[in-house]
Amino acid sequence: MTAVYRLYDADRQLLYVGSSVHPQQRWEQHASTKLWWSAVKRATVEWLPDRETALSVERDAIAAESPLHNDKATEREAVFPYQGNRGPTRETLLRRALNDYRKAADRLAIAVDRASLDGLSNEEIAALLGENVDAVESLVKRRVAGGGLPR
Repeated sequence: MTAVYRLYDADRQLLYVGSSVHPQQRWEQHASTKLWWSAVKRATVEWLPDRETALSVERDAIAAESPLHNDKATEREAVFPYQGNRGPTRETLLRRALNDYRKAADRLAIAVDRASLDGLSNEEIAALLGENVDAVESLVKRRVAGGGLPR
């Protein structure tokens, strides 16, 4: 059996749809790597008979319900259309670049948070990064806000 789970914030906004044989373990992974995890307040779990069925239900749910933080399934779907041997479309290249940017910024925000937890001040972190304190403070705000791009 494989679970399809949905994660919601306090306002019942759908944040993420995923699938896993062990959803609790998967959530622990999300908690350690995803900035949006701090916004999760509620989860639902639907158990399905096999992995293939779960992946199909997950893909359909992502397409129909538009969770805020899913990008895995949409990368495989029509959001990134391929034009045969002409290569990816401009839209695909832009979306991939935006996705890469968001992930890199989230990783940097997590690293800044961990450095802060290790006792470094924003000034010390800025010096290590070769940035100004304002840049570090914007990363701290990104971490607190749950990552992604401002709306």
